[in-house]
Amino acid sequence: MLRYFCLLLFVAVLAPAQTLQPGATLPQIKGTTLDEQEIILPDAVTGKITLLIITFSKTGGERGRAWNDRFFKDYPQDPKVTSYAIAMLQDVPSLFRGMVRGGIKRGLPAFMRRRFLTVTKDEDDWKRYVGLQDDKDAYLILLDIKGWVQWSRHGQFDQAVYDSLKATITQMLSQKTS
Repeated sequence: MLRYFCLLLFVAVLAPAQTLQPGATLPQIKGTTLDEQEIILPDAVTGKITLLIITFSKTGGERGRAWNDRFFKDYPQDPKVTSYAIAMLQDVPSLFRGMVRGGIKRGLPAFMRRRFLTVTKDEDDWKRYVGLQDDKDAYLILLDIKGWVQWSRHGQFDQAVYDSLKATITQMLSQKTS
């Protein structure tokens, strides 16, 4: 019995540290949009195919912006597909977070602010979840309508990778309607 308990404890401790793989359920992300709305993902996007663009630095945010701009262009208000850009700010000293949020907000068109989330907790867990290799990269996670990971990549904007993302979304949409 003690062995079983120790094994369960070991698994419980390691589970949060595992990299997200296709088929995994997305752990909750709680943050605030640039429109000051509290959001909990994946709960807020249940029923929609969702692209998450997660960044951990200013350079990562700039790289994420290229992905976000392109995605918004292709899926401006699709009721079946959405996205959230997520800036992880836990490592930013709390004294400067408001300034960072303000800078991000000023750099985004108003219509994009409701889908931009800032997060100030659990950053180390998210670095492990995405398999952080370089904090200057953007980390992309595509969720199905149930909040399960279906696709993930990281890096600067790349047209071939984006085409792969769109093909995956198209396939998921055709399965949803079948």
